[in-house]
Amino acid sequence: MYDDARGDFSSKKRHELAKGSAHYPVSLERHSGEWEKLYVVGDASCLGRGIAIIGARKATPYGLKAATLVATWASEMGFTTFSGCARGCDQAAHRASLAAGGKTVAVLGCGADVVYPSNAGKLMREIAESGAVVSEYGWGTPPMKYRFVERNRLLAALVDLVVVVEARIPSGTFSTINAAAELGTPVAAVPGSIFCHTCAGPNRLIAEGATIIANRDDFLVACSLADLPNPDNRKSQERIGAEGKLVEALRAEALTPEEVAHVCGIPVQRAVIAIHELENRGVAARFAGGRFAILTTDSIEGRR
Repeated sequence: MYDDARGDFSSKKRHELAKGSAHYPVSLERHSGEWEKLYVVGDASCLGRGIAIIGARKATPYGLKAATLVATWASEMGFTTFSGCARGCDQAAHRASLAAGGKTVAVLGCGADVVYPSNAGKLMREIAESGAVVSEYGWGTPPMKYRFVERNRLLAALVDLVVVVEARIPSGTFSTINAAAELGTPVAAVPGSIFCHTCAGPNRLIAEGATIIANRDDFLVACSLADLPNPDNRKSQERIGAEGKLVEALRAEALTPEEVAHVCGIPVQRAVIAIHELENRGVAARFAGGRFAILTTDSIEGRR
């Protein structure tokens, strides 16, 4: 349990994960010379696949609602949500994940046993009870500005997808985005008002090619493009009915996702997801001009 008076956690919940040890994140194994050890309070098994939800500290009501909504979707789909426990969008994402019964991980720029920011004590206790608090710094390490930039790199490396809900230009959020670009972690963004300074960051990212998340289907597309599994059975069942027509269309000729959507009478987002799943199963492949075609005449049902 967390001791509010002392500002640390029970030793029974502390873990030091050296590279190669049980529960050390697979996503970090490929980074030679980085993150040789992690310090964790809570459930170390949470440091698997997941989604980072990040945004402005001085968030608008819109930004807080967006972070809450995306974190709720992620938790409902069974994904672990990661964030930095900062005021604003980060804390909104953590709280929404907890409220939805999901797993959430706080990545800190200080020791994992140090309460920071000062208003996060209760939240950190709740995160550690069902998820985890993690740091690359030893126990008791105080927060320093440069450590949060380093923390952002760790955050981008831990996850399969970074979702930006609100951020100014410039802002500290972009250190996470830059790290994600360097590490090959996909980035998605929630669009916002052109009249709001904190929406300028996500809007710029979308203009530069980040996947847009304006609704749940967009979120499914972003997860699919990041190769995250889709445990949302309801959505999966909705796609199964259209997949037969989709396969027959792609057997006839190579088509773009937009053409597939038109032929099958389904939204483009759903066509993108279905085609990507066929690619992952080795049934379809991308050809010149962004067109896709079926590679095999095997039954799709046999590959499911």
